[in-house]
Amino acid sequence: MGGSAFSAILPASALPRIPPAVYQALKARLTPRLQTLYSMVATPYEAPEKADHGDLDLLVCGPSDGAKEVPHATVQTLLRAKYVVPMPGNRTSNYAVPIERGEWALLGHQAEEEAARRCAAEDGQQETYYQVDVHVCLDESEWRRLNFFHGYGDLGIILGLLARSRGLALGSTGFKIQHHPRPPFELTESMDNVVQYMGLSMERWNAGFRTKQEVFEWVGTSSLFDLTRFRTEGPGISKIKPGRKMYAGFVEWVKEQQRHSKMEVAPARSREDEDEQIEHALRYFGKKEAFDALEREEADRVRLKEVFNGNSVRTWVGLRKEEWKELKMIIDEVRRRAGGEAGILKILDERGEDGVKECVLQAAAKLGVL
Repeated sequence: MGGSAFSAILPASALPRIPPAVYQALKARLTPRLQTLYSMVATPYEAPEKADHGDLDLLVCGPSDGAKEVPHATVQTLLRAKYVVPMPGNRTSNYAVPIERGEWALLGHQAEEEAARRCAAEDGQQETYYQVDVHVCLDESEWRRLNFFHGYGDLGIILGLLARSRGLALGSTGFKIQHHPRPPFELTESMDNVVQYMGLSMERWNAGFRTKQEVFEWVGTSSLFDLTRFRTEGPGISKIKPGRKMYAGFVEWVKEQQRHSKMEVAPARSREDEDEQIEHALRYFGKKEAFDALEREEADRVRLKEVFNGNSVRTWVGLRKEEWKELKMIIDEVRRRAGGEAGILKILDERGEDGVKECVLQAAAKLGVL
């Protein structure tokens, strides 16, 4: 059953799984309505061979009247939804749209509709509903990213796994380098650029996939995919979630390819291999200089912190632990006299640790702490 968003309002049986023909008719009916409110409306391509659907996802962007946002009540009225779980900003709001009696029968699914209504009646519900999720995107860039990443079921997750195997990160916010403890370093937000970098054909993606097998074979053409090194289990490999059936299918497809080729899976890539791929990606996207600058800044911060810190200042001046106010005064005075941490770092580079110590003692003397 779908409908988890309405668990506090409706039993799961009131939001039945939706047959493909009914799903397509619902999408065809609601998309034009939302296009009267937003300049961009789309539903990510569905997973191939999907037997049924739990809800209808719609990505929208750009209110048509130029307003900052469209009120939830307006969308609710337009969709003729009875219930709504509203979320502010660029997030997903959920709408429960009543299923008209006989609606499924017109599409050859009378038995399924009757069975769904019986289940709902057993839980005290006289009506059944579609769950329609409307995600309001921040801008066109996000709208395009989400439309790609959530297209064809678990394909975005599979591509993310492929990127992670090379030390990179792909998600709905773009292509990045995981760089702890700092935030991820962005390579590109454009999924067109990501697909090109991964050696895949966007033309083939746009043409559509009729089967999961076609999706898996397309992924297998990526320059980042190495059958001899692609591990499906072991250290560092997360267990497949029960709901990710397409992802699980891809893992089985990889195993079958490995068995068919009678090859032994090579050891996991080393840190050096990942660093080489990261270097390649930085140069490809023209981000090498910016990344190196951040690396230098981080190295400088670490180097400065090793010398100029509370413990070293307390030791040099001879402060007791309870004299924390005096400690802060000295540290602030050194920063002021040197012109900030960049100035202290310059002293460290030119005169070493003794130079920093001398500045600390001078600041303490001026403040009368010595």
